[in-house]
Amino acid sequence: MSGQLQLAHLSQIHIETFDNFHSMPDTDKKDIVIKPSRQTLFLPVIARALESEKVKPALTDKAAMEIIAKVNYDFSDLISSFTELSRIVWIVRSMCFDRLIRDFIRRYPNATIINIGCGMDTTYERLDNGSILWYDLDLPDVISLRKQLLKESEKRKFIACSFLDNDWYKCLDCSEHILIIAGGVYYFYEEKVIRAFFINLSLMFPTCELVFDVTSPAGVKKANRIMRKAGIDNKYFLKWGLRDTDTILSWSPRLRFLGKYRTYKQKGISMNFKSRFLGSIYDALDIQYIVHFKIRVDYKHIK
Repeated sequence: MSGQLQLAHLSQIHIETFDNFHSMPDTDKKDIVIKPSRQTLFLPVIARALESEKVKPALTDKAAMEIIAKVNYDFSDLISSFTELSRIVWIVRSMCFDRLIRDFIRRYPNATIINIGCGMDTTYERLDNGSILWYDLDLPDVISLRKQLLKESEKRKFIACSFLDNDWYKCLDCSEHILIIAGGVYYFYEEKVIRAFFINLSLMFPTCELVFDVTSPAGVKKANRIMRKAGIDNKYFLKWGLRDTDTILSWSPRLRFLGKYRTYKQKGISMNFKSRFLGSIYDALDIQYIVHFKIRVDYKHIK
């Protein structure tokens, strides 16, 4: 599908077109092989790239724009099945994660950041201060795809491994200040699996902070309806809906709750009236939000 046709399709779902992304000669584009189950990896990237093209973007992500410019692939059918609210979730998640990570780096300039289920995430490109140590972790086929579009460095390493496999701990060369982030990951697993993982984290790391997004049982149902409409196999549907943050606290006495951040109350996000109204309802019902925990919390930095 040509760039012009794809842009026309995108405009039908009320997103600004991204003509600049298609200015790269076809010979410079990458004809990468993407499994049907991996198409969704690019949806947050497209959302960030589109936001970056706005006159007053809530978030600017040049790396995301470069990825979309490089990839010779038609995502239009998949994109058309997602609403404005769905795309806003990806932008807000990045904004909130960026803010929390920046605060962590401000406190600990030589920190270690572990990005679980990184997909095509470009947070490192936005936040690198030249001193942090960053690990992007995902399944081997995702990391293989990632290496075609993003680069490792001395301070930024890719780990091809499931986060549920304890072998990835052996790849780390951590500082004493560790932040583990996970965007769009945990709710694809059964609660008992994530519970066991958190308990293991609390035993493996003397201290660390955790930032991740969650969705409610109602949010799980809604998301799965959208994915069913998109033609995604139900084996990739969401599985875990969090009823209350106290549930997570009950998993280990070492876990401490630091914060909760609702999705649609973030400043700087542009939405039409219908989306803003629905977003306020979703926030009130805790459909999807971001949480911040710490293992063996030290309250000295909290005012």
